[in-house]
Amino acid sequence: MREFHKRSLVKAICWRALATATTMAVVFIFTKRFALAMQVGAVEVVAKLIFYYLHERLWNAIAWGKLQHPLTGLAVSRELEPDHLEEVRKRLEELGYL
Repeated sequence: MREFHKRSLVKAICWRALATATTMAVVFIFTKRFALAMQVGAVEVVAKLIFYYLHERLWNAIAWGKLQHPLTGLAVSRELEPDHLEEVRKRLEELGYL
C-alpha cells in the first residue's frame, strides 16, 4: 500500500524528533548537564539533516539497483494526444505492467 507524501513527511519529522531526543538523553545521562544535552541536540539535528540530504543526493547519482521506468525507451518528441494512450497501453502490456 502506498502512502501520501504528507504521511511520509510527518513520519520523517517524528523520527527525527525521537532520534534527537534520544541523543540528548544519552548526553544528559553521561554528563548530567542539561544545557550541553540541548546544545548537542541542536547541532545533531542540523548536522544529520545535512548529511542525510548529501547521502540521498549521492545515492540518487548511483544507477545500481534502480528500476527504469517502463516507458523510458519510448521516443517522445511532441506533446502526447489522447489517441497516443493506446500506444502507451500496448507498450506497458509488452513489458508486463498491464
